[in-house]
Amino acid sequence: MSSVFEDSVSTFLANIKPYLDDDSVSEVLVNGPSEIFVERRGKLERVDAKFKDEQALQAAVRNIAQFVGRRIDDENPTLDARLPDGSRVSAVLPPCSRKGTTLSIRKFQKGTPTFVDLIQRSSITKDAARFLDVAIYLAKNMIISGGTGSGKTTLLNVLGSRVPGNQRLIVIEDASELKIHTDHVVFFETKAPDAMGKGGITIRDLVRSALRLRPDRIIVGEVRGPEALDLITAMNTGHGGSMGTTHANTPYDGLVRLETLA
Repeated sequence: MSSVFEDSVSTFLANIKPYLDDDSVSEVLVNGPSEIFVERRGKLERVDAKFKDEQALQAAVRNIAQFVGRRIDDENPTLDARLPDGSRVSAVLPPCSRKGTTLSIRKFQKGTPTFVDLIQRSSITKDAARFLDVAIYLAKNMIISGGTGSGKTTLLNVLGSRVPGNQRLIVIEDASELKIHTDHVVFFETKAPDAMGKGGITIRDLVRSALRLRPDRIIVGEVRGPEALDLITAMNTGHGGSMGTTHANTPYDGLVRLETLA
């Protein structure tokens, strides 16, 4: 993180900073000022840390929003943003969040995983990795489906980094968290509207713009709205090998969800 944000964390997030610095913690979940959980190796556990009160917690959330150039207030009670180190932060203010301000910080995992890493963790078999590698080489379209925290982003990082370096790849996300390493890659991120409700740029806007920028492939970090139609259209109009993720429990459910969103 930048030194300025580090100072801000030390001031506003002092109560949970030890968990943000702990490499074994993958996510910090705050359910109001006096209820905090952390995720370690896929398991949730409650910790003793607390915020002084609701005002202190809201001050921390507003400070984060201000630092990353987003708004969270009574008119816009939700926040979805990326921290300087790549971690993803989401928050919801009362009265939408009844137990008090809810905050989630999903920490950025250091390093970019590879198929070898996934095989060593028994997350994927050698045959499955070989199949996916061939599918990437043959420019087959892919949608990765799964629940929250199931590893969709991790797998998409691996697949995106296997795209041949002579192809132009455009990555589009609501809050950037993909770390794809290839020779020719462009990253787009949405923009929230200003206080007057103007100037907002959606994923759908960026997909349409990307189609005019000569992409060989397009990756949408998470498909959860009408941009599903634009991604499907791109997949079928000369941009084979495009990819995205969506929340669904099975491949069939994933296709049904895409249809519903479109």
